[in-house]
Amino acid sequence: MVLFEVDKESDLPIWVQLRNRLVYLITTGYFKPGEKLPTVRGLAAEISINFNTVNRAYISLVDEGYIDSKPGRGAIVREIGEEKSEKFESVDVLIEDCVDACLAMGLSFDDVNKRVKKKLREMERSRSGS
Repeated sequence: MVLFEVDKESDLPIWVQLRNRLVYLITTGYFKPGEKLPTVRGLAAEISINFNTVNRAYISLVDEGYIDSKPGRGAIVREIGEEKSEKFESVDVLIEDCVDACLAMGLSFDDVNKRVKKKLREMERSRSGS
């Protein structure tokens, strides 16, 4: 299984795309608590991106509490607390409600997907000061 592919159409930086994918894989249980993530250099080589890009994504995951990283030990998936799990469930409900409302307005799934991606790019740019 390929863990990650760069979306060249996205305005999101590659490290953010990777971070988002890893959060998804952790929160859905693909990577289990206590499991080691691939090494920074190993993952960079596997998906053909710069190791600094992978490192930045891993630093973000450490800062957000998804993984622990110690030199010589690697990156270990942390137990996701019930609070985070409930938050993700709430977010999923909000997203489903939003998509349902868009579909009721006559948009297709593809239309909704494009609009959401566009809006996320706009929000990312405005919040990063670009």
